[in-house]
Amino acid sequence: MTSLKFSLLVVEDDGYTRNTILDMIAASYSDLKIHSADNGRSGLESFKLHSPDMVITDIAMPMMDGICMAAEMKQIRPDAVIVAVTAYTDPADMLRAIEIGIDHYLLKPLKVDKLFGLINRVRHSKAEAAQRRQTKEAHCRCEARHQYELRHLNKMLERRVRERTAGLEAAVRELEAFSYSVSHDLRAPLRHINCFSAMLAEDFGDHLPEHARGYLDRIGAASSRMGALIDHLLELSRVMRVGISPEPVDVSTLAASILAMLQETEPARRVDVVMEEGITVSGDPYLLRQLLENLLGNAWKYTSRKEVARIEFGSMQVAGEETIFVKDNGAGFDMAYQGGLFQVFQRLHGGEEFEGLGIGLATAHRIVQRHGGKIWAEAKVEEGATFYFTLPATSRSLTTVDTEERRFRLCDSGRGQAPAAYA
Repeated sequence: MTSLKFSLLVVEDDGYTRNTILDMIAASYSDLKIHSADNGRSGLESFKLHSPDMVITDIAMPMMDGICMAAEMKQIRPDAVIVAVTAYTDPADMLRAIEIGIDHYLLKPLKVDKLFGLINRVRHSKAEAAQRRQTKEAHCRCEARHQYELRHLNKMLERRVRERTAGLEAAVRELEAFSYSVSHDLRAPLRHINCFSAMLAEDFGDHLPEHARGYLDRIGAASSRMGALIDHLLELSRVMRVGISPEPVDVSTLAASILAMLQETEPARRVDVVMEEGITVSGDPYLLRQLLENLLGNAWKYTSRKEVARIEFGSMQVAGEETIFVKDNGAGFDMAYQGGLFQVFQRLHGGEEFEGLGIGLATAHRIVQRHGGKIWAEAKVEEGATFYFTLPATSRSLTTVDTEERRFRLCDSGRGQAPAAYA
């Protein structure tokens, strides 16, 4: 507090009293800047010139009394502390002093301890106010610096987002160009291979040795496989690029139609299907059909060696979230290799066991991700597999009675029939 600048003005028309007050204050407060005046008029001029923090003034003075002077001072600097000193206790003077905002009132003869105590309190109050002001200013500076740094970081982030967005857009354009190249440029050589292989087999097949005709068959099979691979890659590319138009979709009905189509392709197979009706989600109908075609197609494929296959489609609560599942009793897989399950070209069964290119589950994974859901699987070798996935707004529109399992068998003396549930 001693380092704080503090000034004081003493206004007293009696020279002896004024000098006594000045000497006492100067002796006890060597760091104070002290000013003095001998009447109200000169006191007001000194106040305007030096703007002191504290004024000690007599009330009864020539030219301008202390109350009028104090009123003028308060208009100039309202925070200045004014102490009125007088030998009279006129209630009218005291009321006037209160009305104009005089802060303290001391009677003559002055008691030194009271005067010094008052000076100390005023100085301490000013020191606290200055500390609060400095703290507030420091906080404002700190806040301003933080705001500046935040704006700077936001600009950097926006620039990086623009740069990465531009890079992503360029990558998407390259992907689209690649897809166009795959769908057009690579198909032309394949058509030539298929065409000339067929012409060679047709025109010279009778003259070719048996092993040569086998080579032609292998060329045709490889060409067909490559064509299928191109189709699946384009399908995966479209999944990532196509816009999503969400709407309510009854996936139970969708799954039933897919299984009916699969049965029509292999009418002799015996497959028990357990279907939960009324499962509704919010999603893109085209992508959801593609998702279920991949999952149900896998279940159909990997149960092909079972005398009586079983495929289940339903929903359940997993960690408090409605989850849809596709379950089968087929070949299953070793959970030790599940890390590559949804990656492109990763297959857990050899091509000689089951046909496939290793793209279907990767496509399913991307479809679920684009809908903001999750997909995972559990399986045991030769005991089947279950694929779980979540989608937005999954619900079941079944009554209590209807929640029982709906069974139907897709077999009818070797002829396929559409799924028809019965209780």
